[in-house]
Amino acid sequence: MKVDIAKWVYSFFMLFIVIGWAVFAVKITLEAMSKPTPVSVLEVSGASVLLGALIGWESLVVQHWFRKKTPTE
Repeated sequence: MKVDIAKWVYSFFMLFIVIGWAVFAVKITLEAMSKPTPVSVLEVSGASVLLGALIGWESLVVQHWFRKKTPTE
């Protein structure tokens, strides 16, 4: 039972991290669009790459929860 609670906590923690990073990436992008510098472009590209990795990681969590269970023998 405690393992299921840990899985739920991890799943929602990852969801909140992804959403929070997405908001951060949008704010950085808007700031970079208003004052474009070479450093701001690198910041945006780094934030976007990390957001893509987090989305992939979150999709693995979703795959874990919605995967068909193996039949018990």
